[in-house]
Amino acid sequence: MAATISLLRVLYEGKEANKWRVVLEALICGALSLSASSVIEWMAWPSSLSVAAGGTIGFIGVTAIRELIIRFLGRKADSL
Repeated sequence: MAATISLLRVLYEGKEANKWRVVLEALICGALSLSASSVIEWMAWPSSLSVAAGGTIGFIGVTAIRELIIRFLGRKADSL
């Protein structure tokens, strides 16, 4: 789900001309989605959340997710 949405999002926006980057972003979103499904299973949440997580990851994209994580970790480091 994440890979498909990511691929369609990048193609729809048309900002990225490099085909390899489009494919790699879709694959990275798929890998992040797989990781998220493992966390969902570990937290004993409903498995149907995996599809929602995959769609969200694909829609947001790798760059935005990376920025969110860096911002979150920066706040945690500042509070220590």
